[in-house]
Amino acid sequence: MDIDALLITHCAPTLARLKIGSLLCFHNLEEAEDFQDTIEKYNRKYNSKGLYFRILFACPKRTLLYVYRPGSVRAYMMQRSVLCFLKQYGYTADMSLDDMLTLLEKRFDEACCFPHEAGLFLGYPVEDVYGFIHHKGSHAKLCGEWKVYGNPQKAARLFNTFTRCRKYYSNRYSVGIKLEELIIA
Repeated sequence: MDIDALLITHCAPTLARLKIGSLLCFHNLEEAEDFQDTIEKYNRKYNSKGLYFRILFACPKRTLLYVYRPGSVRAYMMQRSVLCFLKQYGYTADMSLDDMLTLLEKRFDEACCFPHEAGLFLGYPVEDVYGFIHHKGSHAKLCGEWKVYGNPQKAARLFNTFTRCRKYYSNRYSVGIKLEELIIA
């Protein structure tokens, strides 16, 4: 499995500091222990560039890997509207980011599905996360990186930026530029 290529394909906006976090889903990992070792290696190698890796959920069918920028995630979580929304799920302002991620892991385990607040850890606007819950995933103004219930024009511009970033990163990677050279510190 070429994890570098998957990161380029699915996480380029996070690698480029355009997005606070990305989530990768790996199906049926047979060597879960080896994968954990790989994640630890990536953390040792890339934490100095501000990029972190954490398994949020694992079961025999899938493993969810969170690729994120801790400083950016923490700053977003501390915004008043985001924190107010998160309080209903047990998050508090005095929690460290690690504590928040531990709670998110528990929510993945308890829910046996995708907990809605996970979108906030990916940088989705709080009005879009709320709208998704309120409308049960229907009646979005725009569908792209996520379902948009707030400002579709702003989201469309952002989706376009993410698409261009992925294309640029994929092109650079395809001509031999290494992952570590593409990660913006």
